[in-house]
Amino acid sequence: MALAISRDAQIAALYERLHHRSAILSGLTPGSKAHSGIQAECDAIHAEIRRLESTTSISPKAVLVGIAVILLLIWSAVH
Repeated sequence: MALAISRDAQIAALYERLHHRSAILSGLTPGSKAHSGIQAECDAIHAEIRRLESTTSISPKAVLVGIAVILLLIWSAVH
């Protein structure tokens, strides 16, 4: 089973990557091929950050607690 990376950790990694790419972008000549490529990458990273920030997530612990409560209710109803 693969370990899930939390949404906050993904966002933090993307912000770090965006910061790094932005630093590279500032040293390039506007209109050059490299500038356009890095700019497109920055735009894609920014879009992914916005997508992740707009989603809601539930922690695995909350899911397990919810299942445990439901099982406890079923068990108490049967007995």
